[in-house]
Amino acid sequence: MKRKSLIIPLIIVAVFLLYQGVKPNPKTAIIIDPINEESEFKTKSMNLLKDNGYKITYISGEEVTVKLLKNLPKDHDIYIFRVHSTCINNRTWIFSGEKYQTESHSLMQLADLVHKARPSLTSAYYFAVSPELIKKYNPDSFTNSIILMMGCKGLVTNDLADAFCSEGASTYVSWDGNVCLEHTDQAYIALLEAICTEKSSISMAINHVSSTIGSDPVYLSVLKAYSLGT
Repeated sequence: MKRKSLIIPLIIVAVFLLYQGVKPNPKTAIIIDPINEESEFKTKSMNLLKDNGYKITYISGEEVTVKLLKNLPKDHDIYIFRVHSTCINNRTWIFSGEKYQTESHSLMQLADLVHKARPSLTSAYYFAVSPELIKKYNPDSFTNSIILMMGCKGLVTNDLADAFCSEGASTYVSWDGNVCLEHTDQAYIALLEAICTEKSSISMAINHVSSTIGSDPVYLSVLKAYSLGT
C-alpha cells in the first residue's frame, strides 16, 4: 500500500520537472551582409541580440546569393539587411553578394525580377533582386517580423517595404535617400540598442536615432518606418 501511495506524488514531481525543462522557443534574428566589410557592426549587433535572448543567423559575402534572397529563411523576429540597395526604374532593388553573369538566372532576368547593378562606378556588377522577387518567392514568410533595411533608398518608394509587409512583416525601417556605410552602421546599432535594451517601440527607437545619431552627414537622408496602412 505504501508503494502505491507514492506513485501519484512521484508522477506529479516528474510532470513538474518535465514542465520546468520545457522552454519557450528563443527569439530569432538573421543578419544578411553581402557587404561584409570590416566594421564594429557585426560584433556590436550580435552582442546586443545575444545579450537580449536572440538566437542569431549570420550570412555574409558571396553566401548572399539570388537563391538565398529568393528563399529567405522564414519567420525570424528580426531581419537585418546590411546591403547595398538602389532605385532602378523607380523600384528599390537589393544587392546580393553574387557577381553578375549574363547567362545566370536568365529567366528571372527576362521577367525583370533580377538585374545587374553596381554600388559604385568603379565596382564590379552584382545581381540585384526586385521587390517583386521578394514577394513572389517568399509568401507569408515574415509573420510579425521587423525588417531593418540598412541600404540606400530603401524608402524612397514603398514598393520594397510593401513586398515585405504584405507577406507578414509588422514594420520595415530604412532610409529615404542615399546613406554612407559608416553612418548606417552607427544608426542601426543605436536602433538595436533602443529596441533590445530599452524595449522601445519602433517609432521611439527611430526618434532616439534621430536625436543621437542624426541624418546622414553627406546625403541628409533620414531613417523612417513603414507598415501596411501607413
